[in-house]
Amino acid sequence: HRVDSQRGELISTLSHELRSPLTSVKGFTSTLLHRWERFSDDQKREMLATVNMDADRVTRLIRELLDVSRIDAGRLELRRQEFDLAAMAAGIVGRFELQHDGHAFRVAFPDSFPRVYADPDKVEQVLTNLVENAVKYSDGGTVTVTGSATGDAVEVAVADQGVGIPTDQLPLIFTKFYRRAGQGTAGGTGLGLFIARGLVEAHGGRIWADSAPGRGTELRFRLPRVGLELAGG
Repeated sequence: HRVDSQRGELISTLSHELRSPLTSVKGFTSTLLHRWERFSDDQKREMLATVNMDADRVTRLIRELLDVSRIDAGRLELRRQEFDLAAMAAGIVGRFELQHDGHAFRVAFPDSFPRVYADPDKVEQVLTNLVENAVKYSDGGTVTVTGSATGDAVEVAVADQGVGIPTDQLPLIFTKFYRRAGQGTAGGTGLGLFIARGLVEAHGGRIWADSAPGRGTELRFRLPRVGLELAGG
């Protein structure tokens, strides 16, 4: 019964999340097709930019669904390579800065932070999910991304200045469909942190949260520094 309930909730959630961008895409394309001559180039460009953004949203939802099925089936494939995680974090935060005027962002990695041997696409997805979560559940304030390294692991923390999470709910935030109450524009499938946990654990790492009501939330993940010798690092 629990599996049927989860499946029903997943279908309901995805139906709701897909309907909005697809309705927008259909509306704008129909308008442009039937009234092309009525709009200026700038208006057309703005409509097409919205269509493009909504199409990206649908693509991401489908990718989330595929990730969940692979995590549940234990079939995640990792394509490990050496890459610069500090530079990746700066790039991700830079994209969020362009989209979210109400938040300040800070990235702090030590100069000695090592290159990482992992799947860069998966790690980027994890970090993007964590930063997005921090923005979603904090009504302004600063989102801080920091990195640290020990002899056998690297660690990344994403901290917000939101309302925080009650202690009894901390174990729940990495489960399917969990949405915490709080400020911000909470929406989405509720799968982002579940996927992040699956991707981190597939690398042999771990992910956890530290929070208390009123003092924000810090999400951390740790990846082992194994395999670099295989890449010649």
